[in-house]
Amino acid sequence: MATNAHFVFSTPPPEVSFEAFSDWYEGHLADILAGPGFPAARRYKVDGVVSDRPPTMYPHLSLYHVDGDGTEALAELDRRVKSGAVPLPDWFGDIRFASFAGTALEDDDAQLPDHAYLVFSKPPAGMGFEDFSRWYAVHMRENLTADGFDAAWRFGLQPATVDPDAPCEAVHGAWYEVHRELPELRAALAEARDAGRVHFPEWFGDIEFASVDCVAL
Repeated sequence: MATNAHFVFSTPPPEVSFEAFSDWYEGHLADILAGPGFPAARRYKVDGVVSDRPPTMYPHLSLYHVDGDGTEALAELDRRVKSGAVPLPDWFGDIRFASFAGTALEDDDAQLPDHAYLVFSKPPAGMGFEDFSRWYAVHMRENLTADGFDAAWRFGLQPATVDPDAPCEAVHGAWYEVHRELPELRAALAEARDAGRVHFPEWFGDIEFASVDCVAL
């Protein structure tokens, strides 16, 4: 069974620079990985690409591999925070968070590459998740024919921490490992479309998409 994931998006408080936030988060990540249930993780600088829907407004992503569905890992993390084993700064409560439990839909464990392209989506009205997932499995393989897209993994999404200022309705996440810059990737996707390697159903325009470019910190 492939390893599931936990997506944690965040925005530092106004009085904390991104650089200071990133320095603190590096130690915070190490504290989390020192406990059980989180076998791996990596942090990313995030830039929104498509739409203004969540999660395009957050500059920081921590992507964790989790054991099982993550319930036990998160419960133990909460206990470790309360015990002081995972210390938190005074301004922690002012961080803007949104997190999502990701259930692996592919057989292989998702990698944590240097550069990734992340797509959150919601099916059109009237389409169930299973039908959408079957279509996206084909769509993902078609996208991988575009130059610069090296590998991909899909997740079913469930909200864990909901940002009240930006509630997210996405139920599907696609995590692509890429090796080219964003303008080149978008041009490669357009070329694959024009060459007939990527096909779009008539309802494609009714999908709620949000995509972000993720560069490892």
